[in-house]
Amino acid sequence: MKPIKPFVYHDFDDYLASLLSRADLELAMDKSCDDLMQVCNDPIPEHATDIWDAEFLRTFKGPSGKTLFIDRQGEGHYGFTLNIDFFNIEGMKVRGASTSCGIISMVCLNLPYDIRYQPENIFVAGIIPGPRQPSTTDLNHYVKPLIDDLVVSWEKGVRYSRTALHPTGRTTRSAIIAAVMDLPAARHTSQLAGHGSHFYCSACQCFHLSTMGRTDHEQWVLRDAEEMRRAAYGWLNASSTPEREEIFQNHGTRWSELWRLSYWNPTRQLVVDAMHCILEGHAHNHFRTVLQLTSLSAATPSPPEIAFSHKFTKVNPEDKSFPDGMSVKEVKQIAAIHLLLTAALEGTDSHGVVVDQEAFDQSMNDLSKRLTNKNTKPLQFVCRDLQCQPAPRPEIRSPQAHTRFFKRDWVEALHHWVSFDSLRSLAGSLPS
Repeated sequence: MKPIKPFVYHDFDDYLASLLSRADLELAMDKSCDDLMQVCNDPIPEHATDIWDAEFLRTFKGPSGKTLFIDRQGEGHYGFTLNIDFFNIEGMKVRGASTSCGIISMVCLNLPYDIRYQPENIFVAGIIPGPRQPSTTDLNHYVKPLIDDLVVSWEKGVRYSRTALHPTGRTTRSAIIAAVMDLPAARHTSQLAGHGSHFYCSACQCFHLSTMGRTDHEQWVLRDAEEMRRAAYGWLNASSTPEREEIFQNHGTRWSELWRLSYWNPTRQLVVDAMHCILEGHAHNHFRTVLQLTSLSAATPSPPEIAFSHKFTKVNPEDKSFPDGMSVKEVKQIAAIHLLLTAALEGTDSHGVVVDQEAFDQSMNDLSKRLTNKNTKPLQFVCRDLQCQPAPRPEIRSPQAHTRFFKRDWVEALHHWVSFDSLRSLAGSLPS
């Protein structure tokens, strides 16, 4: 018989033996527990710079349930973070990821922070083969060998015949202190309902998507981890698929290999990492949703600064009939013309006085170009509203010279209104 899909697992005890073969690492790993034991009764620091400053390890009980985990009593007690993540080995594509492989890794928290995440000190338990991410509970099969080792390490202990600092051997116990990963992987690994379900929170009892976004955190209550454990075991022992579905609908949990760890509590130990939670979560939501700083908003020109206000005659585009037989498109241009006429001009101060003639002339030329892009009928409408009639052209020797005007004539009339009438109006409206 051959396996459908091979999976190579790196034995956890072998990895830990490699760390304990170095005297400097073994000394540092024991020192983490011993240092915290000396100050565990002191007040918790206001700002935690490492997990050893936080409250969890100060109260985390050891295998006996009577002493703290950091109370080694001659043994080696080592805490780890578990990480499971999936990636596209072919790189990101415009059409999205087409393949997916996973990695199961752990980091020893007992190591000093500056060497904790060095590649040679990270435990890679195995690589989950592709080309697709395991569906639903299939991930349990890949996690099982690691949990087998961790269950033995916690309940019975693993004795090494020799370590760097203990030539005659020593007993060690290891535990997962936190499962740190992004939100989809966290729910997949713990077999809890996804963040898009009514059980959107794995820590508190907030329920139903209609309550998502609530901020009354004083009312939030932690979920009962023991109740979640009973539901998980109920799902595992269910005799039929409908029974399992009912349990999942009522409790939002399936069986996960992590429940074999007697200390596992997802309400406290299932953590979304800082990169996804803060940088790609809270910060992402604040800038994109709250501040509206998106690629679309970046490409959209900022609205012009308004220099003054004027009581223009407005036309509602939703009316059934429009003056001068204008179309809906032309009626909408009226408001755009109003905005151009009241926009602040470059080269003027707050009193409307020209202080930079070159900048002022350029700004007026830009205004004329933008007005020229509008249709003639809305330009005529605004001119008549402002009572700024185009000046007759002396080069046109015709009886219609005082009544026949072109688009450029209406643009020049509005240009004149802005350069003289509006600036004078602005200056007169300001306090002396």
